Amino acid sequence: MPLWTEQEVSTLLSMWPTSSRLQLAEALHRSPPAIGSKLASLHKKGLLEGTKNNPKKTTRSITPDLKDFNAVKRDYCRKHHIDAAQLSARFEADDQLTAKLYRQAVAAKTARLRTFG
Repeated sequence: MPLWTEQEVSTLLSMWPTSSRLQLAEALHRSPPAIGSKLASLHKKGLLEGTKNNPKKTTRSITPDLKDFNAVKRDYCRKHHIDAAQLSARFEADDQLTAKLYRQAVAAKTARLRTFG
């Protein structure tokens, strides 16, 4: 079973609120059970909040643009004095790092939307 790339996790997180497992599987070229396992793993680790069928959820999730995610990755590289290849290696070693940077990108987009309306 191939490891999940940072792009796949990012796509999974961004598509999850509005896509079915079958749509996710088709977009990521993985099986629906693989999608379900990854979603369960992310949820168990606290990286995936709620479910898309949660009737109590009244707010719409914010999906960061690729530019927000790339800006967060660049900032991380500058802060830790590493290049993109080293960041990719860290993503491979730490599956929570992608989710952490994704959450930072969501926060950056939220702040941008509040500033510019």
